[in-house]
Amino acid sequence: MEESMEREVDALPGRVVARMTMTGHAIRCGEGWFALVEELDRALAALDPGYHLFAIARTGGELVFDAALSSPELANRLAAIVGSASEVASRTCEVCGEPGERSAIQGLIEVLCAEHRAAAEAAERRHRAPPY
Repeated sequence: MEESMEREVDALPGRVVARMTMTGHAIRCGEGWFALVEELDRALAALDPGYHLFAIARTGGELVFDAALSSPELANRLAAIVGSASEVASRTCEVCGEPGERSAIQGLIEVLCAEHRAAAEAAERRHRAPPY
């Protein structure tokens, strides 16, 4: 596991990481969403203490929380809880957790606050500048 991913895994509570044993800790979102992930974990654990968590990611600027409950009858509640968290994530900076909005930078769609969007845009300009 690469160092940055190890830091991200270390920043999450052990109960979240413990749920992810089936996929080798597939966490692919910024630390700004970790509080949302923890809240989502608590809500799902209250619904089904033994739920399974397979992956946490960002795809197209959206939170992906791949989980399964022990009872298929709870699927609609799972979808509602995850959908609500995804809605909050769509307005939360992935880097710092402050209010943000979707931004496309170098073809990558992320949710960023004004400060982190400006930093990403500056990095993109430096990357595009000729090396001479």
